[in-house]
Amino acid sequence: MKLLTCLLLLASPVCFAQVFTFNQGGTSSKNYYEEIPYEYINGKIFLEGEIAGKKHRFLFDTGAPVAISKELALQLNAKVLHKDIIDDTFLHTDSVTTVELNDLKLGSLSFNHIPAITLFPDFYNCYHIDGVIGSNLLRNSIISINNTKHVIVFTDQKNKLNLKSKYSTDLVFKEGYQSDPQIKIVMNKKVTLTIPFDTGDNEFLRINDKMVSSLTQYAIFDTLTTGYGASTIGLMGLQTAADKYLFKVASFSVGNGIFNNLIAESNKDAIPAIGSKLLEYGTVTLDFINAKFYFDANTPVNDVGEKQWPLRTTFAGNKLIAGVIWQKADGLVKQGEQITAIDNTDYSNVTICDLVNNKPPLYGKETAVLTLKDDAGNTRKVTINKE
Repeated sequence: MKLLTCLLLLASPVCFAQVFTFNQGGTSSKNYYEEIPYEYINGKIFLEGEIAGKKHRFLFDTGAPVAISKELALQLNAKVLHKDIIDDTFLHTDSVTTVELNDLKLGSLSFNHIPAITLFPDFYNCYHIDGVIGSNLLRNSIISINNTKHVIVFTDQKNKLNLKSKYSTDLVFKEGYQSDPQIKIVMNKKVTLTIPFDTGDNEFLRINDKMVSSLTQYAIFDTLTTGYGASTIGLMGLQTAADKYLFKVASFSVGNGIFNNLIAESNKDAIPAIGSKLLEYGTVTLDFINAKFYFDANTPVNDVGEKQWPLRTTFAGNKLIAGVIWQKADGLVKQGEQITAIDNTDYSNVTICDLVNNKPPLYGKETAVLTLKDDAGNTRKVTINKE
């Protein structure tokens, strides 16, 4: 979920060290069909629900288990189910407590005995949410996400949806873990990959170096440039700085949608995934009941190529910084330098919530003048262009 030119906050997926299943509890409703409206902001999905009769705002994240804040868990006096060590998208670890969540309502649907983690990163507060609706709550339903209407359908009745089998592929999910959905995509008409579908990430395609290396013989990735740095923030902070590669993906397809000329940045350590950007091109349906994934594209063939900036910005140490430096900016900007202004807009005292809740600083621009401050406090201006 890219929130500025490349401030990327990844809420998911997560991995646990010990054996514990989040696939517990659910709804007792039968023959249900519920349309839940949602907000779509900077590639994130937010919806409203209730817990114990009180309204709460949730992030909808298919790559994560259900979560609530520690404060809400205390208010509910929620029963502790499990304690464990968790890994985020970049394999950073932390301890986490899992509690039991009851009387959770989405529309008229009521869910009980749902395991929920209480790991709640600081940037969640920027969204003004109290929790996350994750994949373990979805596992016994058919979930259809229509980004034109901004509606998520929860149902157990396939015939209520206009689904076309020719637009489908297998849906794989971990029955004994948290049911995070894995789907099949075809890359360059040559290779079929099984990859998570993660609405917690607003990117189109998240890749890592290992994935790229394993597919070298199929000429799927064309290297555009190299660089160094870190721009992506996971549950437990900024990824570790490393060598970076920017690739053009010849094509990939899912359902009846074909996507050409996608630009993707690799990560040394990250879990590959398809992100919520896919929703901007059609309707996604996750049929957990029948293990099928559907994508009905608005337009069958899409050119998704974009011009690129010579650097990626991110947030670290309470500053907007140059997170990743590509070759064209090498020697012009140093990795980690503070950006105090972009054109005439001051970013010297920016907060992460400022960046999360507003358009990206470079949004809509083709050229920009950056005011940079080095470690000694010296400032200078440089001009960068999108190419």
